[in-house]
Amino acid sequence: MLYWGGNRGKVFFYQSEYPYDVTQQNYGDKGFVSFKIADNVDTMQTYGVGAYSYFRDHTVYVENGSQDPNKPGVQMTNSLIVFLTGKGGIKHVVDE
Repeated sequence: MLYWGGNRGKVFFYQSEYPYDVTQQNYGDKGFVSFKIADNVDTMQTYGVGAYSYFRDHTVYVENGSQDPNKPGVQMTNSLIVFLTGKGGIKHVVDE
């Protein structure tokens, strides 16, 4: 949903919901995340990044709410996932 590709960024609040009407095959199995920081990013700070799930029509599980490169200059603080209602959910907050 959001792809961040630059260095020296700061995000102070972000929230999003996954689509309601997707299936495991056309969405969950494809590795979609709510907030992705590109692998080439060396410096980035986020605070309060949230991903919400309400898979209304089908049971869908996504692996991660967010993904970031494992680098010392990339910091995600107070990230969260929320199961609103529905079927399925989000398995991990950030990168398993």
